[in-house]
Amino acid sequence: MSLFVSIFTNCGGQNFRSVNAADFEQAIKQPNVVILDSRTAQEYADGHIRNAVNIDVKATDFEQQALAALDKSKTIAVYCRSGRRSKMAAATLAKNGYTVIELDCGIICWSSAGKEVVK
Repeated sequence: MSLFVSIFTNCGGQNFRSVNAADFEQAIKQPNVVILDSRTAQEYADGHIRNAVNIDVKATDFEQQALAALDKSKTIAVYCRSGRRSKMAAATLAKNGYTVIELDCGIICWSSAGKEVVK
């Protein structure tokens, strides 16, 4: 897993860090951070991290939606279910000039760590 993460985190020298649930929790407390849930709308409705914006990374227009909705002056904290889709989203955002942190194991680890999930 660490090789996979390091490949993405060093992709093009962009700002993209994969972090664990505890570090993600600390990061999203900062006022300059926007939380992005990159799962489907149904997954988001089933439970998400408080104040998260939902843009499905698998949508054909994900990049356009993200560029329109997300402020480049903010750090984007992105997550998905298990960490796979959020890495795709983070790579796309970083390519477009965003500073990104990514929850390396998704909402599965977040929930397992006893962190809050809202519906």
